[in-house]
Amino acid sequence: MDEAIGGVRGLLLRAGLNGADLVASSLPRGLAYWLADLGGRAWYRFAPDRRRLVAQNLARVGAATGGPVDGAALDRLVRRAFREHARYYLEILRIPHRSIEEIGRMVRIDDWEHWEAVLRAGAVVSLPHIGNFEPYGSFMAAHGLRAVAPVEEIKPRELFDFLRARRASGRGVELVPLSRARRPMLQALRDGKVVGLVADRDLGRGGIPVTLFGHPTTLPTGPALLSLASGRPLVAGACLRLGPERFVAWGWDIEVPLTGDRDTDAASLTVAVARRFEEAIAKAPEQWWAIFQPLWTDQQKARGR
Repeated sequence: MDEAIGGVRGLLLRAGLNGADLVASSLPRGLAYWLADLGGRAWYRFAPDRRRLVAQNLARVGAATGGPVDGAALDRLVRRAFREHARYYLEILRIPHRSIEEIGRMVRIDDWEHWEAVLRAGAVVSLPHIGNFEPYGSFMAAHGLRAVAPVEEIKPRELFDFLRARRASGRGVELVPLSRARRPMLQALRDGKVVGLVADRDLGRGGIPVTLFGHPTTLPTGPALLSLASGRPLVAGACLRLGPERFVAWGWDIEVPLTGDRDTDAASLTVAVARRFEEAIAKAPEQWWAIFQPLWTDQQKARGR
């Protein structure tokens, strides 16, 4: 009986996701983004606990960067954060229906000649959860580059399969399950491909202590260890939203003096990545959608994590 109920739920979920996908991809761009913004405003209104967490996180960023820390200015930023996150979900549904070339034209990358040379030989790109990094992959594909990215195996399975299909969907990015990603990523680097990892949250709780905007947390060393194991360069990157279907991306070479001790070098590289993440996030903190989760050690302990 439980299995039958689960099957019905799966069918309903798939139908709902496919319906949302059809609507998001069919509407005119302006109307689609207007509806996403409306959804973001509703989410802000009816999610008080999430709203408080986002406000707390943005206040910490503001205290470190000279941004809003309280009052009406902070509340406006929180409202924008909900709007921007709703736009991200819209783009997951909408953008995969465009060609790689069309998506590539949505993105501007300054100093692309330098980055193309770095990436074409194979590189590890470490990214925060900010803006929308998926058009970044399509931009690279439009320029003849190929990438591999690990993905967390979320539940229910129907949602994972749907998101995986949309994110791959001919975008020039091969997605591999996180639990068995190490070997494919190393092979990709040997083949001159780009490996992209989102690394501003330590989901496995095995990372190293760092400070992020003045507060202690941990960050995963995976990107650094992968760079050290493969001999390929480590790059920090970010792709921010300028407006509907318009993005700008940045990159930073991550270079530190190496000692030859793997753990020491991985820690140094990860700290250097954290500083670049701060620089990227400070440009548009409302687009940092990791703020919808507990980010810092004290928050995680308070929630028993």
